[in-house]
Amino acid sequence: MGDPRPNELRQEYESELRAAHYRNNRWTLSPRARRTDAREQAIVESFLQHAAAQMPTGQPITQILDLPCGTGRFRTMLERNCQEVWSGDAAHEMLMQAPPTTGVQMSAHAIPLKENAVSAILCSRLLHHFEHAAQRNAVLQELARVSQRWIILSYFDAANFQAWRNRIRGKFRGRFPITLRTFQSEICAAGLVEHKRVYIARGLSEQVWVLLEKKQSE
Repeated sequence: MGDPRPNELRQEYESELRAAHYRNNRWTLSPRARRTDAREQAIVESFLQHAAAQMPTGQPITQILDLPCGTGRFRTMLERNCQEVWSGDAAHEMLMQAPPTTGVQMSAHAIPLKENAVSAILCSRLLHHFEHAAQRNAVLQELARVSQRWIILSYFDAANFQAWRNRIRGKFRGRFPITLRTFQSEICAAGLVEHKRVYIARGLSEQVWVLLEKKQSE
């Protein structure tokens, strides 16, 4: 029997009401949500610009795969910084709310693309949904397989007040922080190295963004 967690997660977001909430309210309803969105947009854009500066021509990223794309929160910013934006999400309803509705339904555990198919991948707010290393490793290995060089992703760090408070309260809600050592071990096993790291609010918030680079063959 396969790992049930990816299917459980897809079903969690396979709701028309939830998808509509993500598109219309999730990042706009409160000042905190708007600040978080603006902060994350700026982080991802800075990573893309840094990655482009490392390329021999200094040109924008050619293709980026936004997976999971949700309802297209990053699309406008990605189009400013990349020549082509490809969108994918495991939940059909999320794709239907994403403008334009041209995304492909796919799982980050089994990406239906060839090796080195895209220049970069954005994987936002996915990794913290998986409690077990095998679940995270499957995603990281797929991202490394499909990306030519760059991966931008977020995860939940265990060393902060928010994670400590949730542990004390026994409050996880299906979101699982991991230690820095665990994260470094898992990306290394996937053939990735960390290039840059930005904390949303170091010591307070669980959310961390990292720019990963695929190890180049000797």
